[in-house]
Amino acid sequence: MKSELVELIKKEYLHLGTIYFNSAYFGPSPYSAKQRIMQATQKELDPSFWAYDSWMGIAERIRKEIAKLLDVEADHIMHSTSTSDIINTVANGYNFNKGDIVCAIDKDYPSNIIPWMRCQEKYDIDFRLLDLGDQEVPTPEWLEKNLPTGTKIFDMSYITFDTGKKMDILSIGKMLKKKDILFVVDATQALGGMQITKEEFEVIDVLACSSYKWMLGPYGHAFGYFSNKAIDLIDASTGQWLVSPNSKVVYSLLDYTIETLPGARKYDRGQTANPLVMSCLEASLNFLNEITLPVVQKHNADIRDYFLANYPKDKYELITPKEYMGNIICLKTKGIDPLELERELKFNNVDVSIRQGNVRLAFHIFNTEEQVDKLIEALDI
Repeated sequence: MKSELVELIKKEYLHLGTIYFNSAYFGPSPYSAKQRIMQATQKELDPSFWAYDSWMGIAERIRKEIAKLLDVEADHIMHSTSTSDIINTVANGYNFNKGDIVCAIDKDYPSNIIPWMRCQEKYDIDFRLLDLGDQEVPTPEWLEKNLPTGTKIFDMSYITFDTGKKMDILSIGKMLKKKDILFVVDATQALGGMQITKEEFEVIDVLACSSYKWMLGPYGHAFGYFSNKAIDLIDASTGQWLVSPNSKVVYSLLDYTIETLPGARKYDRGQTANPLVMSCLEASLNFLNEITLPVVQKHNADIRDYFLANYPKDKYELITPKEYMGNIICLKTKGIDPLELERELKFNNVDVSIRQGNVRLAFHIFNTEEQVDKLIEALDI
């Protein structure tokens, strides 16, 4: 990594009070977010002479920053509040026929399940959870055998939240494309710590990502990528004046229309120009755009591999299969009391997620080998 980027990362994360390996839970924003938020707060305290187009232009400015980071066109990006809300946008906007089938993977994160359960109640679709059984991850071959005839949409996480397994979305997406099945991907546990390639975007129809984890942004914002196919198939299911072209000029607000702005903007949530939330997100996006996601991904993989080469293997079992490994790894303790382990890690100022005796580690751009050494020392109890 270039020395100037190393210095930028140090500068942006000097404030972090712990040895933090927990971005899969909540990603810490860079320090520059503080100044942006203070400026936004000043506008909240005194909005005198705050031009309408300057305020309302915040959402479009952030949309372009997201598009730049993903290397896609801004027309394909929408603003939302959560991954669930993006999945709901698909569920409520797709023109289902009675008996149409939607599939997801059993034990996937609730954001990818509950919207379809509601959709099943409302539209009388057939929502099915596919049981992997002894299968580590869904593969194109496995899905060929297990996706029912008549499946219209398949929804899954890119990286599993509990075990860190990375899916082959490129191969799966190619197979689904041949079958004309809409492919919905939850990239919350991937994007920001990893990149999504151009080739992968070519087979993804809808990508949903909450901004507060690996994207290092604020809680309460998420964004979606919608392909041309998805934009054509999925209607905007709510009446929203901010997505009207007339919303761009304050003097045209009473020219009522259900016409929408181009592309995925028609799905934007209300009040997208929230100055406080968006100022924090903008700082995170500026930071990640300066580092670039390929650099982040390489750094995170290097730090992860350094840990894997040196952790106490006699005391922990690696749960995440190496052939399906991304930016999260999970360890199962061998005879170590989870409560004692959690106390020991906190005593050593190491922040990780511990769930039912398993340790979930999330390696991100601000982590160093020196921090990994301290993590290993704390784990070796």
